[in-house]
Amino acid sequence: MPGPVLPRQRGLMARRAEEHHYTECTDPDCPRFPCKVYKEGAQSGYWRGWADGETAGFAAGYAAGVASGAPAAS
Repeated sequence: MPGPVLPRQRGLMARRAEEHHYTECTDPDCPRFPCKVYKEGAQSGYWRGWADGETAGFAAGYAAGVASGAPAAS
């Protein structure tokens, strides 16, 4: 026979289906600390990665363009 039916718990004791996942939170003003930290880190990491990729791609493309254009300019 199954045990007594207990009310759903919230907060720290929440069950898996009711947890507030910081990776899936879409509220830009969510007061939860993990949500804020994840969003700030994801945003700064995205832009840092974009800038690093842009710099590396530009440097590689510039070097290749100079190497292929130098003989043609002579």
